[in-house]
Amino acid sequence: MEKQTIQAGFNFLLQDNNEKIIFGAAKRLHISPVQTNYDDFIQEGYLAFVQAYDRYPALVTDDPQKFRVFAYQAVYWRLLDLIRQTSRVAEKIQFDQETLDAQPQSSGDLAFDAIYTDQLFQELYQCCTLAEQNFLKDCYVLHLKNNEIAAKHHVSCQCVSNLRRSVGNKALAQISKNNH
Repeated sequence: MEKQTIQAGFNFLLQDNNEKIIFGAAKRLHISPVQTNYDDFIQEGYLAFVQAYDRYPALVTDDPQKFRVFAYQAVYWRLLDLIRQTSRVAEKIQFDQETLDAQPQSSGDLAFDAIYTDQLFQELYQCCTLAEQNFLKDCYVLHLKNNEIAAKHHVSCQCVSNLRRSVGNKALAQISKNNH
């Protein structure tokens, strides 16, 4: 994609309320603003729209309505792919956790039990998804780095960064809740 095409795609997105295409596709896939990764999905929708603008085989200005249908389908399929990818990652992390849970606990693991008794950790752990709980264990109990966590669970570093961000937001919310 050329810079001019990208800019033209974003300009068209912001015209005539075309953003509703992205929100419509998200709504059809039951992606709601209460989900922690909602903003990420919407941003991916914007990018999918611009990519559709670049790939469209005719001039968008010739028949904008026909392009909108094309763009809606492109955004819908991109968001659907992301949902499937997220689901596969969560299943993989859950499988890895079940394998770890089946192994006997060593004396080194017992030293980490003190972290689990920390009140903030307990409260945060309870409000996290399974993937976020696994991230908490790997990051704060085992002290693994992002790339080590990604390798352990066979996911991308971006996925681990997203988990770090969502857990951080939940931790801030929990701390704010405890201070009031």
